[in-house]
Amino acid sequence: MKAMTCATVAACLILAAAPPAMAGPAPVSAPQATVELKVCNQSGRDATVAVSYVEVGSGRFINRGWYAVANGVCTDLVSTDNSNFYMYADATDGSGRSWSGNHALCVEYPGPYTFWSTGSEYCDDHQEVKNFVAMHADNPGDYTWTLDP
Repeated sequence: MKAMTCATVAACLILAAAPPAMAGPAPVSAPQATVELKVCNQSGRDATVAVSYVEVGSGRFINRGWYAVANGVCTDLVSTDNSNFYMYADATDGSGRSWSGNHALCVEYPGPYTFWSTGSEYCDDHQEVKNFVAMHADNPGDYTWTLDP
């Protein structure tokens, strides 16, 4: 509590020493740079995709599934302002084919589902663990994950 009080006092002293603000309109903030997550399915079979990402402006990971992505189709999923995100996909033809990685996250079947990540390593009773692919976008703009055979 002492550190917080000292920090508050220091902030007040800095503000008191600052020159008065010029009157006028508030500055317009620049638009947030976003990454547009997409999936292109070149696997030869239809699939569904789950994604864990930070919603623009939220600062928290949210988990969503299942986005249907037909074979031969590219689908826009979501926008994020965080360069790190996770995806997982299942084939819908009963083959058991999946596209996975090594980042364990909870999903819900049959879906659709949406829930905030809690940071827990345990899933609720109606959820199961799947290993998502950890992904990173180096720049804002489109990021495409391609499902190969």
